[in-house]
Amino acid sequence: MSSNELELWREALRNHPKGLMVNVGATLGVGVILSKAPTCWVWAWLLVSLSLTVLRFTGYLVFWRALNRNAVTRWHQPLMEIGVLTSGFIWASLAWWGIPYFQGDEQFTILVILSALAGGATGTLAPLALTGTLYTLLMIIPACLQLVFIGGTDNLSLAILGAIFAWVMASTHRSNHELLARTISLARDKQDLIEELSSSTDKLTRANVNLEERVEERTKALAHSANHDLLTGLLNRRGVLQEEERSAQPGEHSLLVLFIDLDRFKQINDGLGHDWGDVALQAVASRLQECVSQLALTCAPVHCRIGRWGGDEFLLVLTGPFDEQPVCAEWIESLQRRLCEPYEAQGRILSLGACIGVAQTPFGSQLPLNQTIAWADMAAGEAKRQGRGRIVHFSDTLLQRQRRKLNLLGQLAHAHQDGSLQLLFQPLVDAKTRLVVSYEALLRWNCPGLGPISPAEFIPLAEESDHILLLGEWALQAACMQAASWPGAHPPKVAVNTSLRQLVETDRFCRFLDNLLAQSQLPASRLVIEVTESIFDEHNLTRTLETLRYLRQRGIEIHLDDFGTGYSSLARLHDFPLHAIKIDKHFVWSRDERSVAVIEGALLIAHRFGLRVIAEGIEQLEQADRLATLGVDELQGYYFGYPRPELVHNELTLQLEGTSRS
Repeated sequence: MSSNELELWREALRNHPKGLMVNVGATLGVGVILSKAPTCWVWAWLLVSLSLTVLRFTGYLVFWRALNRNAVTRWHQPLMEIGVLTSGFIWASLAWWGIPYFQGDEQFTILVILSALAGGATGTLAPLALTGTLYTLLMIIPACLQLVFIGGTDNLSLAILGAIFAWVMASTHRSNHELLARTISLARDKQDLIEELSSSTDKLTRANVNLEERVEERTKALAHSANHDLLTGLLNRRGVLQEEERSAQPGEHSLLVLFIDLDRFKQINDGLGHDWGDVALQAVASRLQECVSQLALTCAPVHCRIGRWGGDEFLLVLTGPFDEQPVCAEWIESLQRRLCEPYEAQGRILSLGACIGVAQTPFGSQLPLNQTIAWADMAAGEAKRQGRGRIVHFSDTLLQRQRRKLNLLGQLAHAHQDGSLQLLFQPLVDAKTRLVVSYEALLRWNCPGLGPISPAEFIPLAEESDHILLLGEWALQAACMQAASWPGAHPPKVAVNTSLRQLVETDRFCRFLDNLLAQSQLPASRLVIEVTESIFDEHNLTRTLETLRYLRQRGIEIHLDDFGTGYSSLARLHDFPLHAIKIDKHFVWSRDERSVAVIEGALLIAHRFGLRVIAEGIEQLEQADRLATLGVDELQGYYFGYPRPELVHNELTLQLEGTSRS
């Protein structure tokens, strides 16, 4: 045997007692569980299996003794492999005769034991490449074949899963063998290298002094590189955290963390290129160092470190007796103003800004630095959401809000499956006849453990994540299925709100709608897709237009919701394949002349473009009459009906007819 083969043989012998113990345990388990079976062949099988185990253990003792005496012969390993394969055939016989013979728990026990043996063999038989693979297959394949022969959907499914499991186990065994062989080969190479180095002791001794100096210098350089940002020279994330022990003085000082998130950095990166983005980051780092040098004159920190946390995020970690809170607050505001001042770099003026999140630990706190940084990061995120150039201090309220958000996000992930979603339907009526022309499907969520959650809270969360795709598909499916069941010769349309995130997934959205309409048998002409003015966003314009044009081609109506609140542009109405616009309720509620002018202007332009105009938020008859007089085509609001989970269209139509006559 070669040295590598000998080491594989040694590993095989080391693992052999473990395999024998598992084999004995499995055999005894089979005996106990199948002892109630009225057949003698089980006992014969147990006797043969245990007898073979005794022979294999005797062989193991002989082989191990020969290995320790360096008296290994060529027939030792084949004998052990024959024993392993024989054991595999014995287990295969149990599967072959036992699977069709037994039913229920006994049959399941055989499958579980065989699967466990196959899984264990991937490790214990890793030194034996071919033998281990064959043993693994013998554990699973006969049982799978018998399940196929028995027939039935459940058995066929188990057989397929078993075949996949056998393939995975065989592949895992092969990978384990290759890894073990490489490890042994590397260990041998390492040993050879050690021997070679030992033979060169004299040469290494003469070069030792010079080498130690070079290693020390290199170690220092590597340590500096590992703990510092190469672009700005500041501490990196690892460096900031590693200095915690040097600066932490529990019981004496407080820890103040400032998390800085730059504003308008993406515009520089996108507009001028990443090279200028690097220049901007270097300029910010330099200014931060200047500001910190002035900090000693105001807050008197015991220790201060500046770091680049990543991307356009920077970090200040201050340790000191920060009992004079107004002084620190003034310095933080001064720092924020200084960071917002223009930067002059390489003959160009760069305009940046910064949002700052602040977190402070009390005196004597044992709170870890990374936790305080996380709180400051959370506060910076909140500052970013509030707008540019904000400073937000961490608070328990912010923490509770973040925890609630994470909780809601977790629940939203499976809201489309757990029955917590519901659709409410609110009528839209013709402004002249006051008859129902459509119903808007409004999504509601009764979160398990938290109760009803306002759409104003959970819809933005879903928009931030990918959950809006599944929620939107659920709402569309539920609305179409219910609308298809509405009675009447000319049932009303159903309008469903759709997110921009859905529209930009053109292929997925269009394919889903095609399948849904075919499944629900709802005519495309009875479906209305409501979109917001976010469709005018330039970054997604091409894909959005492609989706909307496909919808119009299919005969689906497209309504622009909340008109006048977002990317308002009357000129855009001409470019998009819209059927109607919905004037936001704030213009309806307001009696201001400017609001009336907005409505009149929207009516004039929309009608010129061939679009209908819908007004929402109608709560009084006076509002309905006034808007109908102005020329609004359709009306929606509590005056005509509150959102409700179920509707009887005929009854509601009669009610609205009575309203119009009165």
